[in-house]
Amino acid sequence: MTRTTLLASGLVLALAALGVGLAVGTASSGTTTHAQARTEAVAAAADAFLATLDAGQRGRVQFDFDPKQAPAMANFPRGTPPARDAAPGQGRDAEAAADSGRNKGEPAPGGRGGPGGPGGPGGPGMGPAGGFVGERYGQAVWSNYPVSDVPRPGLALGSLDAAQRAAAMHLLQTLLSPQGYRKVLDIMGSDQALSETGTNYASGTDHYTLGIFGQPGSGAPWMVQFGGHHLGLNVVIAGEHGVLTPTLTGAQPSLYSVDGRTVRVLAGENDKAFALLDALDDGQRKQAILDYRVNDLVLGPGHSGETIVPEGLQASRMDARQRKLLLAVIAEWAGIVDEAYAQPRMAQIEAGLDQTWFAWSGPTTHEPDRNGSAYYRIQGPRLLIEFSPQGVGGDPTMHVHTVYRDPGNDYGRAFTAQ
Repeated sequence: MTRTTLLASGLVLALAALGVGLAVGTASSGTTTHAQARTEAVAAAADAFLATLDAGQRGRVQFDFDPKQAPAMANFPRGTPPARDAAPGQGRDAEAAADSGRNKGEPAPGGRGGPGGPGGPGGPGMGPAGGFVGERYGQAVWSNYPVSDVPRPGLALGSLDAAQRAAAMHLLQTLLSPQGYRKVLDIMGSDQALSETGTNYASGTDHYTLGIFGQPGSGAPWMVQFGGHHLGLNVVIAGEHGVLTPTLTGAQPSLYSVDGRTVRVLAGENDKAFALLDALDDGQRKQAILDYRVNDLVLGPGHSGETIVPEGLQASRMDARQRKLLLAVIAEWAGIVDEAYAQPRMAQIEAGLDQTWFAWSGPTTHEPDRNGSAYYRIQGPRLLIEFSPQGVGGDPTMHVHTVYRDPGNDYGRAFTAQ
C-alpha cells in the first residue's frame, strides 16, 4: 500500500466516521458520561473489526488480558548478516556508520527480516550486540524496532483485506483524537517513505500490527495495542478510563513528501518545546539546560519501573504563560487519545505541575520548518516524556524517538488493580 493510498483511505474513513463521532459527542453531557459513551463507541468499533475476521484470524489478533502482570524487558536475538539489499545511504548499514555508539532503541546493521517479515525475502539480520529490545506486558509487546526484529502479537495491516483494514483503522480513529490519528498516519507515512528507499528489514504501512487483549466492553479492563517501527500505542480501557501510557512515537525520516506536500512528523512536539525554551529568561534557561548531552531515550521500551532524578527547571518557577506553554507540549502526547480520556489526564498533570521539571540537552535553535537536534525531558509525579533526536545518516533532525509514560499508571494499573 502506498503512502498516497494510506492517506486517502484515512480521509475516507474520517468522513465515514464523522457521523458516529458527532453522535457520541452530542448525545452525552459531563466528563464521566462522555467518557463512558466513548468507551462504548470504542468497544463497538473493536467488535465490528473482530466481526470481519475468520476464526483463524481472531485467534491471531485477540489475546487474554492479565492486568496482574508486571511489565518486563523482552529480548529478541539477532541473526546473521543479510545480503545488502538496502539502497546506498539507507537502512541499517547507513545507521551503523552514522552512529558508532549505536543507539539503544534503534536497528543496527542488518535486519531480521525483509518486506516479508521474519524469515522473509530480506533474510535474518545481524542487529545490535545485545539483541533487539522491546517491553512485554502479558502477551503484549511494543518497541521502536521494526516488527521483523521485535515481533508484535496481532495481525499486520498487510494481512487484512480492504474491509478488514478499514475496520481496523476505524477502531484507531474511534480510540484516538483527530490530531492523534493524524499523527499516527504521519508516522506510518514516514515509514512507508523509508521503505521506498529500500530496507533490509520490514518497513512500510503493511507491517503495522493490531492486537486486542481481553474482551472489548465497558466492564472488565481490556487493551488495544497498535504499532510497528517508531510507533507503540498501548491503550487500556477500564470503564470510563482510557490510559494511553506507555506510548512511543518517532519517525525516520521526520520530513518527507507525499502528493506534492511536505509532512514534518512530530512538528508540534518540536516547535512547542522550542517556544517554551524561548519564553524562559536567562536564569531559567541556565537551570533548564543540562551541562551534558543526552543522546537517547533513558526510559524507553524495557525500562518500566526505573526512575530518573529530576533535573532542569521546575514548573513552580515558571510564570503563567510559561506553564501554559509547558502544558501545550505535554498535550502533544496526552492528547493522542480521544479527548474524553485526555481531559482528565491533562487535569491530573496540571494538578501536579508544580512538581514537574523541564530539562534540555543540546542546541537551542532549529532551522525553520525542520525539527531540531536537541533532547528534552518533562518529568513529574505522574509523567515522563522524552524527545530524543537520533544521530543517523549525519542528520539527527531526520530521525527521532519519543516516549510517554505515567510512572503511577502505565497500562492502567491504577484502574485494573484487584
